[in-house]
Amino acid sequence: MASWSKIKFFHDTMLGSAGSTFALTAGSTAAGDYDVKYLYNMIETNMWKASSTAHQQFDYDAGAGNAKSADYLAILSHNLKTAGGKIDLNCSNDLVSWQTVVNDTPFADTVFLKEFNATTPHRYWRLNINCTIGSTVAPYMTLCIWGNKTELDYATASFDPYEQNVKANVNLSQGGYVTGVHTQYTERSLSLRFDDADATLYGKIKSWWETSGLKNFFVAWENANSPDDVWLMRPDPKFSNPLTNGGLYRNITLNLKGRKE
Repeated sequence: MASWSKIKFFHDTMLGSAGSTFALTAGSTAAGDYDVKYLYNMIETNMWKASSTAHQQFDYDAGAGNAKSADYLAILSHNLKTAGGKIDLNCSNDLVSWQTVVNDTPFADTVFLKEFNATTPHRYWRLNINCTIGSTVAPYMTLCIWGNKTELDYATASFDPYEQNVKANVNLSQGGYVTGVHTQYTERSLSLRFDDADATLYGKIKSWWETSGLKNFFVAWENANSPDDVWLMRPDPKFSNPLTNGGLYRNITLNLKGRKE
C-alpha cells in the first residue's frame, strides 16, 4: 500500500483563458449542438461528439506572448474505451518540436485523470484522439480539461469519501408497504475539514474559491491508493473559514456535492 496522498482539486485550466483559442483542427464534429467549447464549461448537460472514428486533433494556442503549464489531464463522461480511443497530449513553443506529456488509453468509460510532471510554460498544446482501426463507434467527451492541480493537505477530521444520498420518490401504501420507487439520481457528498490551517493552505483554498466559485471541478480525495475515486463536485455557496489561535490559523470546512456517475 502506497503512502496516502493529500486531497487534490483539479479546477485550473488553460482552456478558455484570455487571448487564447481552442479548436478542432483535424477530424470533424457531428451534426448538431456539439461545440468544442462545451469541453471546458464544466457543465454536464452538453458534450462534444465526433462525426466519425477518424483521427481527432484539438489545438490550443495561448496567444502571442502567452504560455501555459500543466500537470494533469481530466476527462469525464466519455466513450473512449468503447471507441478504442488512444489519447496523447503534447506541448510546443514553435509547432515543430513537441513534448508528449500524456500517452494513454482509458481502461473504462469512466472519469479519466492523468497526472504528470509539471511542464515549463508552452504556448501551444495539442490533444489527439486515435480510435482503434476497425472501430465503428465515434468518440465523444462531455468535459476535457488540462492545467495545474491544487494539492491541499490531509483532512484533520474523519469523513466518508463514499457518502451518498439517493434522490427518489418512494410510494407507500396505506399499510406502509413500498409500492414503487422512482429514482432520479444519486448525490455524492464530501465534507472536508482542515483545523488550524496555515496561511499557505488557506491561500490555496481562497484562490480556488475566487477563480472557480460555484462551478463544478474535479476532486481526488486520495488518489495514491484509490486512483479511481475522482469525482466532479461543486461547493456550498457559503464560504466561511474563521480565524483561530489569535488569528494565526483558520478552521476550514468545505462541503461538496456532486452527481454520482
